[in-house]
Amino acid sequence: MRLHPVAVVLTLLALAPGCDTVPSGGAPQDLGASDPGPGSTADTSADAPPPTDTSFDASPPPTDTATADPGPLADAPADADAAPDDGDPDLGGPDIGPDIGPDIGPDIGPDVPPPPPAGSWDAPIPLGPLPARASGDTAASPTSLADAYACAPAIDESGPEVVYQLEVTAPGTLTVAVDDLPGDALDIDVHLLDAPSPDACLARHNLVLTAPVTPGTYYVVADTWTNAAGAPLAGPFTLDVALRKSHPGGVGCTTSPITCDPAAPPLVNPVPAEPPGLGGCPPGMQRVDTFCVDRFEAALARVEPDGALSPWSPYANPGATPVRALSAPDLVPQGYINQPQAAAACQAAGKRLCTDAEWLRACRGPQTTTYPYGDTPLPAVCNDARACHPATQYFQTTASWIYGEIANPCVGQLPDALAPTGAHPGCVTAEGLYDMMGNLHEWTADPAGTFRGGFYVDTKINGAGCLYATTAHTVGHWDYSTGFRCCADAP
Repeated sequence: MRLHPVAVVLTLLALAPGCDTVPSGGAPQDLGASDPGPGSTADTSADAPPPTDTSFDASPPPTDTATADPGPLADAPADADAAPDDGDPDLGGPDIGPDIGPDIGPDIGPDVPPPPPAGSWDAPIPLGPLPARASGDTAASPTSLADAYACAPAIDESGPEVVYQLEVTAPGTLTVAVDDLPGDALDIDVHLLDAPSPDACLARHNLVLTAPVTPGTYYVVADTWTNAAGAPLAGPFTLDVALRKSHPGGVGCTTSPITCDPAAPPLVNPVPAEPPGLGGCPPGMQRVDTFCVDRFEAALARVEPDGALSPWSPYANPGATPVRALSAPDLVPQGYINQPQAAAACQAAGKRLCTDAEWLRACRGPQTTTYPYGDTPLPAVCNDARACHPATQYFQTTASWIYGEIANPCVGQLPDALAPTGAHPGCVTAEGLYDMMGNLHEWTADPAGTFRGGFYVDTKINGAGCLYATTAHTVGHWDYSTGFRCCADAP
């Protein structure tokens, strides 16, 4: 308990020898110092007490110290000359000192708002390097701010939306596809924006949008269409986003963007560890009905005399070199190979070439679709539409002689042409087989000589998607576009 300075002094004076105490409830008594009056001389006898300290003249009058009621002293201000706190503990009396400490209650700082939810306009979800695939669910989105877009103002998009952000690093044509199936009670539309606002909409579509783009930041919004009854048809979706680049620096189809030594095809692949087989199949394979199929287009490794494997260039025909087929993601697949060489590479891996029937079943899936991903063509989802033919560009002419030079190792090394295995995540069958359409033609075991699926320039001329078949060459033909994958009997 802290005592007010006035109370301390009064108590000490009351206890001093020769002093009177203050009667209970009475007025303050003469403490021995009388006012001599004007012009008088103070009594200096030995019996007179010392003069009262006038530093207390401005303090409130003392009160009865015999009562427990602190009275007005409880609210009295501290005297400027009061001694500092001596550190003794508070013994439980009323706190009559000033409140000079900080407020240390639960309010210790300003309120911090929670971060915005992922997929909102303030926190768009980043899309990785293109091509990219993203899945979401508008029914689970907390964001529903856009009712319509400037690119399609009459369409009611008032259901919830999910916002994505992507960085475009080169000029070209951007394609965004959404897996919206008719009759499934869902309707998710896609929108391309160049700023995070519905007013910045560049293109919109309910299935596949395409738009020219230049380097910069863009936003893709999957939004829910609302029907005439006012019901938003929200639900899960998958987006496939791809960029078909313009030619670097404006290079045309008769100007080569590279220098290349055809006598030194580069070693661009390591010897990979194949991923585990699925469905009881060997490594790198997936079970399909009664047989196994490589999940990826084949790459090659050289088989050394001691059985060890070493790298092999995907731009070089193996000739009589013993090689082994490998199925793994992120490899440059092997072109420049004929059918017997492909069969031997599969055999070295304990596999075989697929029959025509097996290849078609694998590509079309259990629903017998036209394309690996379904029955509706989706531009740029597979690697199948390079604008310039590689022979025309590398040899810088449209003269017919170039087609006799398509075995040149440099033709296959042009940029934005052959893609690594699995690089187009949307180009996959329902059973998980990648790139069966586009990228490279794939040899089958047909003894008459057939390769299927098209390649990175065309998947239409000789049939659509999985139905594409080239039969104009013998089994000994090879060029920059001929590849393969292996099959095997299921255990």
